Amino acid sequence: MRFLTSIVMVLLILTISAVPAHCRINIIGTWGGVELDNFLKVCEASSVEVSFETTRDLDAIIETRAGGGNLPDAAIIPNPSKVRDLAKRGIIKPLAFLNKEEMINKYSKKWTDMGCFAGKIYCVFYKVTNKSLIWYNPGQFSALGLKAPVNWNELVSLSDKISSKGTPAWSIGADIGWPLTDWIENIIAKNYGGEFYQSWVDHDIAWTHADIKNAFNIWGQIVDKDRNLYGKRSGTLAETFQKASFAVFKQPPEAMMYCGADFMGGIISEGVSGLKPGINISFFAFPAAAESKTSPIVVGADAIVLFRQGAEAEKLVKFLTSAQAHKIWAGRGGFISHNKDVDLNVYPDELSKKSARMVCESDDIVFDASDMMPPAVGNRGGFWDACKRYLKNPQDLDKILEDMEKLAKQHY
Repeated sequence: MRFLTSIVMVLLILTISAVPAHCRINIIGTWGGVELDNFLKVCEASSVEVSFETTRDLDAIIETRAGGGNLPDAAIIPNPSKVRDLAKRGIIKPLAFLNKEEMINKYSKKWTDMGCFAGKIYCVFYKVTNKSLIWYNPGQFSALGLKAPVNWNELVSLSDKISSKGTPAWSIGADIGWPLTDWIENIIAKNYGGEFYQSWVDHDIAWTHADIKNAFNIWGQIVDKDRNLYGKRSGTLAETFQKASFAVFKQPPEAMMYCGADFMGGIISEGVSGLKPGINISFFAFPAAAESKTSPIVVGADAIVLFRQGAEAEKLVKFLTSAQAHKIWAGRGGFISHNKDVDLNVYPDELSKKSARMVCESDDIVFDASDMMPPAVGNRGGFWDACKRYLKNPQDLDKILEDMEKLAKQHY
């Protein structure tokens, strides 16, 4: 009897051992709330079990855990600059299981190249932001006989025309600074092209370069006039970007235009009731320079990277490159895809569809500069504050750019 029991136990152990253990992969990132719920729905469709840790201190946690040797399997990182840094230091793994030509066909060469370091793919971009938009109320424009401009000169003329009638053309929230950088990034990209833009981001072109100074002065054609700004200069510097956007869609409107990314549609709709896409809320593309032959789109995006390689992690990453993975979240809202195979009809509203079309049809994209630069240069204390300083005292531009150049030399 004891002999038979032993045989049964051995057979039971062998049977259990033959069943593959169910692997859960651990991911860290900044997503929470609805964003995280939507991502986990995508993960469910991949048949990969995911444990997600949400943090607002992503960079610091990655550095600490890299030093302690206890990194998770993967991370969702909001900019390619950090991806390149981690790849250069050997902290993240190349995604050798992805075919570069297939990635180019699904997205574009530019998107694929942004995820590469030393010729190898290190990240997959997922969830894109279009930052080359100007929000307005089309019903209000129509009532006043106004048309969306197609180039910068028309935008300046439109601003002057609107403000001369008593309603400020623009509402801008500058308390935090980063929304202001979108203006300068778009102006540089659309006046001087993607190659110049990237050289500026990489600090191969100095902040004191004549064309960078000119970009601020071009912006000044709008913001240097108090009558163009709702709340004037002082009110603009104190206002939040969220509340600033609401001013355009109130009845009666307190301003007529707002420069902001596509995610502002959700924020505006939560802050102002009764809005209907295409009727009393929409956007037009940030205008190109009148003489420009190209008009790059400024984008942001989240990227998934791997700290550890494994079958389940590879399975999830491959799935995230598929049209199916993009369609799931796109259909739930709050998501823009750059995957060319995603049918635009999957989007639940016309504004998301419109933004996605712009992104997918563009052959020329540039990534948000403030996210690509070293944090000390691109964020608070650097680019964010340089824009605020210019808005407050445009006559100090030379000193502002000299200070930025000194800062850049310290951190590049």
